[in-house]
Amino acid sequence: MSLPLADFRYHVGLLLLFSALACPAQPKSDLAPPPPLDPVEGQRQARALVAHLLEQRPELPVTNSGTFKIRDKEGNQREVSVQFEVLPTPTNWLNVYDAATSARLPGAKLAIIHSDEQPNQYSLSEPERPGAPSAGPRKLASNEVMAPFAGSDFWMADLGLEFLHWPQQRVLRKQMRKGLFCDVLQSTAPQPFPAGYSRVVSWIAINRPEDIVIVHAEAFDLQNQLLKEFDPKKVEKVNGIWQLEEMEIRNRQTGSRTRVDFNLDGP
Repeated sequence: MSLPLADFRYHVGLLLLFSALACPAQPKSDLAPPPPLDPVEGQRQARALVAHLLEQRPELPVTNSGTFKIRDKEGNQREVSVQFEVLPTPTNWLNVYDAATSARLPGAKLAIIHSDEQPNQYSLSEPERPGAPSAGPRKLASNEVMAPFAGSDFWMADLGLEFLHWPQQRVLRKQMRKGLFCDVLQSTAPQPFPAGYSRVVSWIAINRPEDIVIVHAEAFDLQNQLLKEFDPKKVEKVNGIWQLEEMEIRNRQTGSRTRVDFNLDGP
């Protein structure tokens, strides 16, 4: 499956709602891998691509609900109910993620403020323990967003697509993935944190200016080892529009994974 960028942003932290697009698996090929782009040309194309992605913004509020289905490396599973909101304002727009209290963790509410040509702002509200009152919203520093939300494999930086705001961007090559011709975008962290990402590589297909598809994404640690993989899994047509129903993020180093299932019938 592939995921239009705005669906990725609405449901994983994001910018604008496009229709979802299902793709066949990529067939095996004996062809040589595509040649890399010249670095200068790759940076030029990346600037244009990222600017186009970041200029997208929602026009209407959206509310939805879903469930984080979390499986640890031992195979133990648990579920966390989450409500998602997109709230546009005249000057910016917000993503709000409200996770219910679970048996192991207190609830948490994350708000991400997106503003034109400004860094994302993150604030987190959570109690010290289940049943305790929330301490109120707390603005997060840049290193604090590289941390799990509601005990899942989704970091808060993932939900804000923070990698698109990093200054060093480069299109490495053009490549087919899942049946789509993609720009392979590498985003390099300006100041990597010990437990954070050093770079993110994403396969992005642009069939038309209004049809942007994130096919796959990979995040690497400071030792340049694969840390996480993101994949949309399932889409469904609702009222004539393709919408994301299921997606998954896998931590390749811990063996854990989180699947989020969206309630397409509303909250």
